[in-house]
Amino acid sequence: MTDSLSPHRESLLACPDCDLLLRVDAVPLDRECHCPRCDALVQDGGHYAIDLHLAAAFSGLVLFVPAVTAPVLRFTMVGQWGSNSLLGGVWHLWTQGEQILSLLVLLCSVVAPFFHLLLSFGIALTLRLSRLPNNFPAWLKWHRHMQGWSMLEVYTLGIIVAYVKMLDDGDVFVGSGTYCVAGVLLCLIICNQCFREDVAWRQWEQRK
Repeated sequence: MTDSLSPHRESLLACPDCDLLLRVDAVPLDRECHCPRCDALVQDGGHYAIDLHLAAAFSGLVLFVPAVTAPVLRFTMVGQWGSNSLLGGVWHLWTQGEQILSLLVLLCSVVAPFFHLLLSFGIALTLRLSRLPNNFPAWLKWHRHMQGWSMLEVYTLGIIVAYVKMLDDGDVFVGSGTYCVAGVLLCLIICNQCFREDVAWRQWEQRK
């Protein structure tokens, strides 16, 4: 990690644990590297499956609209039918006076996952075409922010809990929105597992 570099260009990578700046130009992308100070994994050396990353991000964007608008659960209790969607749940919280909670659910379950997928698609596409825009570093930074705020799995867990609790009180049916939400969540997981931020930064440095 401390090999000598060209005097004309340096590529630095911060340790995710202790923020130590490390030179990475001379380190092959397929080599696993650890921080010399805290031994944290800095570069995993795995293969960047960019085509899978691109396909997962695109699939997630296609599924996103039905995931937030289609009914998640359909139920009947005492002869009354009802259903709800992700956006419908946010609106219900708003009308019940829970504005702060509704905005938080909207941010973590709708806004952040959508922009996470959108940025993943844009990053993977530009890397695949080797045409990086001038604001590419900003894309990478916002991608990390959205990844931290994206908590669609919490909403998915809520669906499971609601389904189990309502089984004894009436008939509950899984709506098409549930399958779309599961598909979006799977796409997000694949994007997170495939993406290698160090490779993206390395290609940006090489472009410069």
